[in-house]
Amino acid sequence: MVTYVAGSAALLIFVGALAVLDVEQSAPDAKIVTFGDALWWGITTITTVGYGDMYPVTPIGRLVAAALMMSGIAVLGVVTASIASWLVQRVEDTAETVAEAVEEPVRIEVAELVAEIAALRREIAELKEHRAL
Repeated sequence: MVTYVAGSAALLIFVGALAVLDVEQSAPDAKIVTFGDALWWGITTITTVGYGDMYPVTPIGRLVAAALMMSGIAVLGVVTASIASWLVQRVEDTAETVAEAVEEPVRIEVAELVAEIAALRREIAELKEHRAL
């Protein structure tokens, strides 16, 4: 799952960077003119950092930016959920391992206590019987 999410995020950044570069690189006053610029812009946009050092200046570039922003929020939500799910699973696995390690000794001790109670009941019954004579 994590591989798919990471791959999706990388693909989204790459496609967004290519799209904005295609639209912006020849625009007057463009801030995004190289693939490196576009990639940096894509990473800062999808992670919602948005330094503001690079931004699209064309209407289509701004549409690409809006789409990347919305998609980035969704992908980061999935990344966060995946990490949380992984952590919860690890905690559950650890709890199960601890429970299994503790369970058998407790069962043995309970069986010993039940046997001891039965022996004490027999002993009490014998003492009552002996006293009655």
